[in-house]
Amino acid sequence: MTKKKHGELKRWAAFLAIVAALFSLIMLGKSVAQRSGVLESTGLIGSGPSIDVGLLNAPASLDIRTEPGTAIEQALIGNVYETLIGRDQNNRLIPALADSWTTSQDGLTVTLHLRGNVTFSNGDTLDGEDVVWSLKQIISGTYVGHERLNAIAAVDSDRANRVTLTLRQPDATLLRALSGRAGIVYDRNANIDYATQALGSGPFTVGAYRKGSNITLKRNAHYWGARKAASNQVMLHYYPNESTLMNAAASNEVVMALPLEHTSLTDITKKTGLKAVQGSSTSKVMLVFNCSTESPMSDLRTRQSFRYLIDTAAIASSATDAKQALGGPIGPLEPGYEDLTGVYPHDQAKAAQMLTYYSTRYFGDLTFLVPQEYQTLGEQLNEYLKQGTSTLTAINPDMQVVDDTTLNQRLASGDFKLAIMTVSGTDNVDLFNGVNNTLQYQNGNAQEAYRNAATATTSDAYANGMKQFASMVSQDAAAAWLYERGINMAVSGRLHGYPVNMTDELLPLKDVTLEK
Repeated sequence: MTKKKHGELKRWAAFLAIVAALFSLIMLGKSVAQRSGVLESTGLIGSGPSIDVGLLNAPASLDIRTEPGTAIEQALIGNVYETLIGRDQNNRLIPALADSWTTSQDGLTVTLHLRGNVTFSNGDTLDGEDVVWSLKQIISGTYVGHERLNAIAAVDSDRANRVTLTLRQPDATLLRALSGRAGIVYDRNANIDYATQALGSGPFTVGAYRKGSNITLKRNAHYWGARKAASNQVMLHYYPNESTLMNAAASNEVVMALPLEHTSLTDITKKTGLKAVQGSSTSKVMLVFNCSTESPMSDLRTRQSFRYLIDTAAIASSATDAKQALGGPIGPLEPGYEDLTGVYPHDQAKAAQMLTYYSTRYFGDLTFLVPQEYQTLGEQLNEYLKQGTSTLTAINPDMQVVDDTTLNQRLASGDFKLAIMTVSGTDNVDLFNGVNNTLQYQNGNAQEAYRNAATATTSDAYANGMKQFASMVSQDAAAAWLYERGINMAVSGRLHGYPVNMTDELLPLKDVTLEK
């Protein structure tokens, strides 16, 4: 009896030793796999190391419903949150959560046909009820971008994959609005702290968030699409200024850095050793005029002569953040674009002849506001304008370099005659269409052309209307458009699948991979 018990104890001891050994091997394998990127926190097989991206202007919150600015859109739209309609790299509208849509002949009904089998990252089904709830929340909660939905009178869903929008009047900009914040679909059953968490249907989830420092995007293992995110993890690192961002790129802390607005493409490669890439954007730099009746810029001849004095081609070729010269309010990535740089070509002699109409006292105190980042451009413009000075006419702008807060305050109060401004976003023409009164610019014909375009019932009619509007505004010399801003990036040669255009607005990272 004693021998039998002793044998059983030996067998149990051997069994436990085997179990312990197997457990140790499993834990060792898991540890090695996690360190090498083979396993995600979800336990699914992944690929490659973490991809580190360097950016500026960290969002103060993850709450895309209320956080202003483009930084939060750049980080989350297309990565964590998805929109009803998408945009490709040429800013054309493409299927997204809605795989198709139709607009009635009178432009008052838009029908969205949703994809089937779409889920949020928590496994909840995304259907028409989520779309209806989301649009109503955006409007009633006055989320950022809600004003883009003002034409909507009612939202209904009569089946899981169909949503109908009834409009008060035709709105040719609505579909594009649905490709941005106004088109995000939220999980109506979610219960999260949006300031520090995010829950969407995109190819990534937010794995970690350190305010002002970084956002970790983890592959969404439950992504509904046929192709999951190519990379296991992407970390968005935020830097306080361009200098520290450049240092991070040079020291290989990041494999992509953007935007590098004040560093030339040549210097990017020279200083970082990475490839320099320049993408297109919808952002524009321009010299704007105060067109109020008390300002000399209210006179058409004055505005025209100033445009002739400025060599926009030379400015665009010398500015580090310039993609190409512009001659009107619409850029190459926007509907209705036409090259208008020939409307007022650089012609100093013609400008001088036009300016003989004025006395030396006419221009007086020509207050010229220049943002700090554009001081060099301001000095360049100052020299061009002074070329119009003659024995009969004195042009001597009072250039004042100001910070952004001061610039915005003085623009709002009308305390300026000239100013350098930037605008971003497709068809962002509110300075000239009568909606935004900052410049006091009025042209009834041009503004009627814009209203006709905005209420067009087809995309072609809208593009043609915007083309007509832009031509009128440019001929009227409502501003001196200088150039489309390029997006300068430093990119590792091992990085593939990264977006190039409009990355200051949207940075979809689903297809990004890094060679080992």
